[in-house]
Amino acid sequence: MIALKNLTAKLDAFFNISAFDESKLLPPRPAGYDSMLARFAVPEFSTLWNGLMLNNAPEIDRVYLVVFPNQEALDQIIAREVERGAPGGLIFSHHPADFSESLPEPVYITETLLEDLREHRINLYHCHAPLDCHPEISTSGAIAEALKMKVLGRCAPYRGGMAGVYGKIPYNTFDECARKVAESMDLPTLRYVNIRHDGLPVHKAMVVAGGGGATLEYIQEAIDLGCDTYITGEWSYFGPGEWRAAQREALRAFLAKAQINLIAGSHYASEMVVMRDQMRNWFKEQVPGIEVVLIGQKDPWR
Repeated sequence: MIALKNLTAKLDAFFNISAFDESKLLPPRPAGYDSMLARFAVPEFSTLWNGLMLNNAPEIDRVYLVVFPNQEALDQIIAREVERGAPGGLIFSHHPADFSESLPEPVYITETLLEDLREHRINLYHCHAPLDCHPEISTSGAIAEALKMKVLGRCAPYRGGMAGVYGKIPYNTFDECARKVAESMDLPTLRYVNIRHDGLPVHKAMVVAGGGGATLEYIQEAIDLGCDTYITGEWSYFGPGEWRAAQREALRAFLAKAQINLIAGSHYASEMVVMRDQMRNWFKEQVPGIEVVLIGQKDPWR
């Protein structure tokens, strides 16, 4: 067992949590959600919306890695903890809510699930922009590493840091690159709507993981950096909602004049890589003997 305060102190220092205030930058939360959450979350969490969110057990011996703290993932974690007598566990989550292509808005953790997490002594640590922008361990950097890219620099300004990387990519053809992207994200295939081959040879790529890949400024930055290929989680938004529809329209107009290859996996799949390849090792190195469990998502495009 390790003291939760000791582990969170390591996480806070490594990711420089205090440098990233996302409290006013999150998608809209349901009316009354913040006051409800205040009954469960540590008081300091509301100032940054990063760091320790739920302090439900003073010691832990297992860490669960998740991209989204959705119903499916939390149900799995609670069931596992109940099965072993709930001695104390920690969820390390990239997002504070569930993002789904089938819904117009994110879904935040419900009051019922917050009660269940408290009852079964499960803590939660949330790390969004700090994980996207870290110079050593990051969502985009993990993809670049999995693709064996020679990173030349960081890019894609995001909430006080840089969320992307760019560099030389060691593949001869677009098809080979696309296959390697799918493999790196544990995807059986890539959806045809997530592929745009603009006829360019693949030599230099920019990577921006997650759901912000359709940011037109990022794609333009890739072009300005001389990249022929842009790799992301989502470069177009296919779900419902007025905001997504507006983004799609702007993207269509932009791409009519842009020349660049585009490859996307999914929001979830692109951000799972850092959990699988880098965060799992970080926890094992920092806390020898701790059990680390990656909780995957059955449908990466749901």
